[in-house]
Parts: sequence; C-alpha cells; structure tokens
Amino acid sequence: MTDEGPQYVLKMVALGDGAVGKTSCIMRYTENRFGEQYKATIGTSIAVKIVNIEIDGEHFQTQVVLWDLAGQPTYKDLRQRYMTGSSMAFIVYDVTRPDTYLNVNEWYNSFRSVCPEAVIALVANKVDRADRLVPREAGEMLRKWLSVRYFETSARTGHNINKLFEECTKLAILQERERDSEI
Repeated sequence: MTDEGPQYVLKMVALGDGAVGKTSCIMRYTENRFGEQYKATIGTSIAVKIVNIEIDGEHFQTQVVLWDLAGQPTYKDLRQRYMTGSSMAFIVYDVTRPDTYLNVNEWYNSFRSVCPEAVIALVANKVDRADRLVPREAGEMLRKWLSVRYFETSARTGHNINKLFEECTKLAILQERERDSEI
C-alpha cells in the first residue's frame, strides 16, 4: 500500500425512490451513524470515504466518492447527468413499501443506459423492521433476473452496510484492473 494517496478513485451513485434509506446507508458507511429524522435529498449530495481493500493478498487504498441522488421524480433528468462516469451503483428499495420494490427495474434501466459496464448492487433496506412486506425471495428473484449483487441491510443497525460497499468496491477495482491490463 502506498502513502501517496489513493490508487483508485471510484464513483458510486445511490439510486431508489425517496425515503428508502439511500442517505442513511451512506451515512452509516461514512460516519457510522444513523439519523432518525428523514430529510429529502435535494438534487444530490456527495460523501467521500477512503478505504483499504484487500484482493488476493494485495492492498489497495481507494477513494470512494458517493453520490446520493434525489429519488423524487422531478429530478429524473438531472440524475442521469450525475450518473455519468460511475463505476458502481446501489439501488435501494424499502422492504416495508412494495411500491419501491416495483420501481427497481426502472432505476436499473436508467442507470444501465448511462453506465452499461458498472457494478450494481440491489439493496433491500430496513430489514430490521417488523412490518416487512417484501420477502427476501422477491429480492433474490430480482437479483437473478438483473444479474446483480443483492444485500439485505439495515442502515439503522448497520447490518450488512460495510459488506455492501466493500464488495462493490472490490468488484469495481477488479474491473478497473482488467481494463488497465487490456490497454
């Protein structure tokens, strides 16, 4: 590992309907905290985290730039511009709100049209809640259909949050290395 700065700078966008927990997932990952009050993201907000990732015994210092994109329909055109250049995305749905699950395909297609080769994770958030309505099997079915990674998370408790970001970052580094070797 080098002390000269990150070996990789990777952009990751958070996608999904409003109030599904995108901001909370990012906050839990970058600051290890959870905000109880919901505040809608206006446009986009950006967070940065420097992580050390190990792949096959090799260490990589990586800067992950997280773009938290507003989920409200009024920001649809703006979101596509913000997606450009992303190495990764995570698409979040709220397991207590089936309508957010039903919208995943639209989020997926929107992102794939801009970043066809990027790493994508599907995130079933709020799995700590007793009022869950979307079963794990539905998420697994969608994972298979879209050929993406799948994580059941709770931003409130931190369940699987680090795993989500670390696995996506590893896959993005492997893609970058593969591209670099082709040059």
